[in-house]
Amino acid sequence: MTLVDGRTRRGERNREAIIDALLTCYGDGILRPSVQEVADRAGVSARSVHNHFDDVEALRAEVAQRQWERCKPFAVNLDTTRPVAERIDQLVALRSALFEEVTPVRRAALLVVDESPTIATNLGHLDRALRRQLERAFDVEPDVLDAIDALASWDAWNRLRRAQGCSVARARRILTATISTLIEGAA
Repeated sequence: MTLVDGRTRRGERNREAIIDALLTCYGDGILRPSVQEVADRAGVSARSVHNHFDDVEALRAEVAQRQWERCKPFAVNLDTTRPVAERIDQLVALRSALFEEVTPVRRAALLVVDESPTIATNLGHLDRALRRQLERAFDVEPDVLDAIDALASWDAWNRLRRAQGCSVARARRILTATISTLIEGAA
């Protein structure tokens, strides 16, 4: 019994190490790592990777689940009893923290989204959860909500941070000011 339990625990540790290794590759900018690169980082053999995951899609599904667990806390309801300005500040703080956390994995996901039903589903799931957060937080017309959704998206954040070279603080100031202007203009 101890041998089986030990093997089971080692197998679970190896499986987790493989998932962690893939996430580490993404974090290090290796967005399309080979099985051998993942295995090396996990401290297991390439065969072990194949033994734990039937195919790449199965590994993607595990990574997506891990990523969803990281993202859930950022999709919380904003306190609608607070003034709009405070809700905007909270929204921008949550989104900036989320996007800083998930950017490496998001970049890797976007490279394969067209060939991975798992990734496409999970990206859609997160987008819908973040949209619902906005719908609950701000009572504005649909066009304004769509504009806020675009501004508070990972795509906008990535553009500010990567293409425009903004610091986190500057990107947050820009989003806060822009979303505030949209909402004030709609009032």
